[in-house]
Amino acid sequence: MKKRLRKGSFTVEASFIIPLLLMVIAGLICLCLYLHDRSVLASCAAELAGKGANQKYKSEAEIKDWLTGEAQGLAAGRLLALKKYVVSVEVTKGSVVVTYTGNTGLLGGLEICEREEAKRLNPVTFIRGTQQLKQLLER
Repeated sequence: MKKRLRKGSFTVEASFIIPLLLMVIAGLICLCLYLHDRSVLASCAAELAGKGANQKYKSEAEIKDWLTGEAQGLAAGRLLALKKYVVSVEVTKGSVVVTYTGNTGLLGGLEICEREEAKRLNPVTFIRGTQQLKQLLER
């Protein structure tokens, strides 16, 4: 009689533990999807900021329009959990800032906001400045 009671106690214990384990595993999977999408958006923002900073002979409005179009296509097929996101691009004379923001439905609605900035450098001005500095030091 005791052996049958012991077998039944394992079933009762498993009925409490297995749902808890399944919830923990589901939570870890959702967290992995969130972190994946966040890293994809961070790399997309960094890539676009760098591309925009390298555009030397375009106006700020042209760069902004071009980067906004590129931003939608760059992240489109690479996201797993995030379906809707907003891209904002700010281009000034000295820098390019790309920001991705969005909301996931995972774990109660996690927010993603990735922002990357790149300085716009003019290599001609930089080289001329270093040459002038070199000439001053030689005197």
